[in-house]
Amino acid sequence: MAIQLTYPEGCALVAGGAGNVGLGVTRRLAEAGLPVTFTYVGNEARARAIETEMQGEGLKVWARQMDMRDAASIDEAIAFAQEKGGRLHTVACTSGAPVPFANLADFDIATVEKFFDADGMAYYRLVHQAVPVLRAGGGGTITLCTTFALFRVLSFDGISPFSKGAVDALVRQIAWEEAKHNIRCNAVPIGIVVGQPLEVVEAAMDLWPEPERPMAKAMFQHVKSLQRIVGTTNPNAAGDLFAFLASDQGKSLTGQSVALDHGATL
Repeated sequence: MAIQLTYPEGCALVAGGAGNVGLGVTRRLAEAGLPVTFTYVGNEARARAIETEMQGEGLKVWARQMDMRDAASIDEAIAFAQEKGGRLHTVACTSGAPVPFANLADFDIATVEKFFDADGMAYYRLVHQAVPVLRAGGGGTITLCTTFALFRVLSFDGISPFSKGAVDALVRQIAWEEAKHNIRCNAVPIGIVVGQPLEVVEAAMDLWPEPERPMAKAMFQHVKSLQRIVGTTNPNAAGDLFAFLASDQGKSLTGQSVALDHGATL
């Protein structure tokens, strides 16, 4: 008998739904019957193509532009999601800012400040704007994508866990503080989530721009060396985990980090 995930009446908002993880999360939540609004920052053509494809399959999916550097933009996306699907009870953030590669102390301070504003602070803005809406609706779930580099130091990847460490603390604090409002909050630290084999991903790194190309390739080799189960995580598999954490069946889980890392943190 197949496991059936169930949810309250209402809708979901998936931030970054046009990316690899977000695509899987949007699909799995929509396939479970939820009206899903997924957001994009700048690539409207890709977002509209995803919207058209999923709507063609009979799924209740809508694309919406949202910039997590702007609280007003987040409020507008939440209002749009509620207009389309009713009460908002599921919020997922599936991607952060593009990660530059270098030794952490070699970045200039302005670059780190800009990254943190577009990444760690962006997650905080989403949570900050969503929590009052979830409280008013009687509760819900927040699931945030982080990185397994919080648990294993990776070559040239220091800026990402520096920011995502704040997100990890945010998850635990919100889970503790908002439980009384029936709000759960969890994290999914990810490794390599793509719909392609490792060999294809590795070959594509030859096209990475200088001067980051050798650092990106070194980081990739480091990740491969840590994996106990060698491979990549399919976006739909990432979607399965997010969908479970947001479901009634995941109601005992809050304040947790459930890693999709092929055993790299063992």
